[in-house]
Amino acid sequence: MAPAISIYIPCYNVAHYIAPVIEGAFRQTVPPDEILIIDDGSTGNTCEIAARYPVKVVRHEENRGLAAARNTGLHTARNEYVAFLDAECVPSPIWLET
Repeated sequence: MAPAISIYIPCYNVAHYIAPVIEGAFRQTVPPDEILIIDDGSTGNTCEIAARYPVKVVRHEENRGLAAARNTGLHTARNEYVAFLDAECVPSPIWLET
């Protein structure tokens, strides 16, 4: 049995990219237990697009930078095993398995 894994995706103004990345996370051969979208104060519709999926969106009210978004992802994840994806990186279906 695979361990429970959290994936977090830090993002800032990536409305054009976020849907394929989330869909790639859901297509994993070892499915994640949770997917977190860490929105770092986006001014566009990144959060609205992410909210169309069964993910948890955590929002910074203002842009605090990538390091802060990554820290939020690590602190918010509920599992011992945590993986992250950049917001413009569509993962291979075997990414988590590998």
